[in-house]
Amino acid sequence: MRGANGNLDFFWVEKYRPRSFEEILGQPVVKVQLQQVVDTKNLPNLLFFGPGGTGKSSAAEVVARGLFGDAWEGNFTELNASDIFEQGRKYLEASRSLARFYDERKGVLDNFKLIMNRLAGIAPLGAPYRILFINEAESLTRDAQQALRRIIERYNKTCKFILATARPSQIIIPVRSRCLPLHFTQLPADTMLDFLRRIATEEGHALSNECSRSIMGLSEGNLRTALTLLQLVTDDSSEAHPLDLSVLAERVHPQGVSELLQLALQNDAHNARRVLDRLLLETGLSGGEIIAQMRIQARNMSLTEKALANLLIVLGDAEYALLDALNERIQLEALIYDLAAVSTSS
Repeated sequence: MRGANGNLDFFWVEKYRPRSFEEILGQPVVKVQLQQVVDTKNLPNLLFFGPGGTGKSSAAEVVARGLFGDAWEGNFTELNASDIFEQGRKYLEASRSLARFYDERKGVLDNFKLIMNRLAGIAPLGAPYRILFINEAESLTRDAQQALRRIIERYNKTCKFILATARPSQIIIPVRSRCLPLHFTQLPADTMLDFLRRIATEEGHALSNECSRSIMGLSEGNLRTALTLLQLVTDDSSEAHPLDLSVLAERVHPQGVSELLQLALQNDAHNARRVLDRLLLETGLSGGEIIAQMRIQARNMSLTEKALANLLIVLGDAEYALLDALNERIQLEALIYDLAAVSTSS
């Protein structure tokens, strides 16, 4: 990405990540409670819940900074549950931070238990405990959550856990009962808009009213998405181009994947292929990215366990076929018809 001077720069999501409670947007109640935790140095296990892009990950880092000072990075580890349980072995093998714990002889669940025990058992640096932050905790299977409950109990004195989720109902009661719940609310539109305008000004870009409205509408209250869109549509001309936003927004938050999945399940192959063309040619998604997004969409659909299992099997087979495919489009078109068959059999 290019900054105000045209040189490669940080992603703005990371560059402007809050370093203190004062810098976190909104969340007045949560900030007071977390400040008390930092002041007393008495950290319970925490469950952050609320919509995406409201500051849950940033708050976890700020807590670590407040408790551990300059040693916070050595006492803070972040894991994304969806990466582990949706990408599985492929992610664990490629992850620079987790590969050293990975055992290729074990399945994903056993590797998760192994990794959690190893990370939780690391001695804190100059502090009574360390923090293990698990983002998108709703992606943890029930067996994984049961294992996590036992790990939380085992390492309670030397490791504190912070879980973040947009769907707290997916967290089993034994885990929830061991955490202090903190609700992150949707950010007010005017708060987000003021922040985006300030960042645009600091980066030397003009943010028109039209572009502001477009970003706010497409981000759907997710500050992380809004800031990413703002960076994507700004360039050295110091002008933001709202006409580019629809394609860029889909790249960041692919709505078309949901449409593709629905059309395929409705056996509307003609329109499904048109959406597939848009995702591949205009949005620029890869076949793997499309299938990964389909898997996420499938888990959020109201399906019976049998129907969901059949759907996930078809998506898994398609993902495997892509590994040796010479033409992604052929495999994705075959997936459209396979999904229609699943819908008919269900």
